[in-house]
Amino acid sequence: MREQSGAGGFRRGRMAVASGTSRSLWAGFAALFWAVGFYGIVDLLALTGGGMDAVAGLQISWGVLFTLIVGGAFAAIAARPLHPWPAIVQLWTVAAALLLAAALCASLDPLVVALILLPMTAIVAAGKWAGTRPQPARQGLRTDGRLFLLALAGAPAWWAYAAAAVERSQAAGAAEDYSWGLAHWPLQAALGIFMALTVLVMAFWPPGRPLHGTLCCAGTVLLAAGWLLYPKSAGSVDSPALCVLAVLWSAAVFVSRFRGTGSGESRGRPAVPGGPKPPGLLGTKSGPARTPGRRPVRRQPTGGTGSPWPDTEVLWPAAGAPAAQGTDRAERDREAGPEGPA
Repeated sequence: MREQSGAGGFRRGRMAVASGTSRSLWAGFAALFWAVGFYGIVDLLALTGGGMDAVAGLQISWGVLFTLIVGGAFAAIAARPLHPWPAIVQLWTVAAALLLAAALCASLDPLVVALILLPMTAIVAAGKWAGTRPQPARQGLRTDGRLFLLALAGAPAWWAYAAAAVERSQAAGAAEDYSWGLAHWPLQAALGIFMALTVLVMAFWPPGRPLHGTLCCAGTVLLAAGWLLYPKSAGSVDSPALCVLAVLWSAAVFVSRFRGTGSGESRGRPAVPGGPKPPGLLGTKSGPARTPGRRPVRRQPTGGTGSPWPDTEVLWPAAGAPAAQGTDRAERDREAGPEGPA
């Protein structure tokens, strides 16, 4: 029976490895598709000056959206294929922003992008790679007051940024840029909507905060740099004060990205459901006092990962339980005192 259980655990482990490899390959392809094939990196290079200063603001916003926000999310899935949900939620937020921008701008361009993005995301989220599904997020919804205030503080500015893009997309004779036949103004509106939504998602969903906060901060800093370098270009914000405020806001989001995520906290399982966690088993040098008959016993569950913690169940004998049969001779000699063992 034990050999059969061990063989089953080994097969499940191989399936998990195959699942992670397949998902990583697909996510890596998707990241390259959006960052390279969709001209994300090319347009982001407008920061260095490419002779298109008149539309540099539009190009930088396109590059931020498809290189950092979309491509970065797929790159995060490629790096952590068994824990893809923070990146998947970010991609869903992008899709929602694209659909809303399509409705506000009365344009099919954001809708076309959403129709490409959603199936690629669904393959990662719902596809059974090698017989395994992505591991569910361990934490549910929990509100963080500081992030909620940051979301409220940044929402008016980002919605104004999106509204200006919507207005320019419908104005006759406005400066415009195109990639793959898609207009940039409606996609810039989608970027502004996403920035307003992503911090709101962070405020309510702890597992996504590290990734969402990092990419939101990086994207805002690049946008602000473009605004400062090309203040008169189409798609830029001609206000140094607003650029500084945007950078400060993004820095506050960045430093708050680990709030409520349990980073640095112990994730060990208690010996008894709902009981205290046994001391001395979380990598610290100081352990529990040794008393006769109260030695912790470790048992590796079938099909585990092989790590001693947290996949190991820790069983603590009751206070009145007899001493374990396997007590080593050195400990018995210490308990017998200088007279030696009886």
